[in-house]
Amino acid sequence: YSLASAKGGAVERLTERQKDCLRLVAQGYTSKEIGRALDLSPSTVDNHILAAVQATGSLNRGDAARLLARSETRQNLPRELPGVAEAAES
Repeated sequence: YSLASAKGGAVERLTERQKDCLRLVAQGYTSKEIGRALDLSPSTVDNHILAAVQATGSLNRGDAARLLARSETRQNLPRELPGVAEAAES
């Protein structure tokens, strides 16, 4: 049982709004800019981000955003790329 798997499980517990905020954090937006984009006050954005940081056990908002991005990338990738196993065997 690793810290990475503990954090990975926490990503599943994030609300959609927390994920929305973290996705925009990952793109470099400030709380004020995220608030404008999502029609929220900057303090509400900060509350969502803080809750996400705490839920994932992350060090800061950037760490939580990277964790979410890695989690979502893994979910969208196939487990094994076609042809890769065959090429490795040759």
